[in-house]
Amino acid sequence: MVDIAAILNAPASLQLLPLSTYDGSGQSVHPDFVAPPSSFGHGLAFLVLTPYPGGTTKFENPSLYAGLDGVLWGAAPGAPMPLAKPQQGYLSDPDISYDAATNELVMYYRQASSVDKLFMITSPDGAAWSSPSLVLTSAFSTVLSPTIATRGDGDWRMWTVNGAPGCHGFSTSVAMRRSTDGRTWSDPERVDLPVLGGQFPWHLDVQWISSRNEYWALFPAKLPGTCATRAVYLATSPDGLTWTTLATPVLTAGAIPEFRDVVYRSTFAYDAARDEITFWFSGARRDGKRICWRTAVQRRSRSDVFGADAGVAIAGPGEELRAAFVPP
Repeated sequence: MVDIAAILNAPASLQLLPLSTYDGSGQSVHPDFVAPPSSFGHGLAFLVLTPYPGGTTKFENPSLYAGLDGVLWGAAPGAPMPLAKPQQGYLSDPDISYDAATNELVMYYRQASSVDKLFMITSPDGAAWSSPSLVLTSAFSTVLSPTIATRGDGDWRMWTVNGAPGCHGFSTSVAMRRSTDGRTWSDPERVDLPVLGGQFPWHLDVQWISSRNEYWALFPAKLPGTCATRAVYLATSPDGLTWTTLATPVLTAGAIPEFRDVVYRSTFAYDAARDEITFWFSGARRDGKRICWRTAVQRRSRSDVFGADAGVAIAGPGEELRAAFVPP
């Protein structure tokens, strides 16, 4: 029997999720977590991710899981598996949230073909899902990893990564859009999200942390000209545009054998009452030309995560480390 408490309460424990995927591989990437109010879905939390066996895009379709403890996840009751399939090209980069105004789960995902298209689907119960609605079209690789956070009724934010021409590009940029309903979005605003060592932010997860009155972003960083991402960083922002990034990564490649070569898009949940952060990380190991993607969970105290920098963080365009930063 799995001892959930022992897994999550062990110091810096990083535990692989025992997931079954619709393609039969058990390989997964790009997790995103949401915990709607307990009255929704019988108290279940939800995790959406995509199978990615050996990096094969045809299986990269959003798949929904439900659970109670953050470790053991099963297919969401009654939901199709996968939730969506491409009309053309392939799918990637799902992001799920809860809309309190409509009491619905809302999921966005990217369809990649000659252009990028972002679609939205909704569900009143986690089981029945709407037909896809197109919310945004952009040039190829310019709206990667859409991540959505709601600060309150009528205040929606979406962040995306411009990675054109692809992950082998020499730089990236991050944009933020605004919406009152999650369907119609403003023009993009440039985001300042600094990273050390000539790296650039890659696939993001952003959440509004109401108890701390700030946004948090979790993201892997990549070096110019390579697809490799070997560190995941956490950043904070009062407005979603200007960010302060912790200089010490929250995870690096090699933390476990299954993440030997890559750590990738990840997600998190902050428990204000316990002052703890639960992370769900994805990463991979290469064996020759083969690559195997997995997802793992870890719980850490906020003081441990923010205290790792011992008062050091990076902020502002091109600024050096600032010793004056004091972790909250």
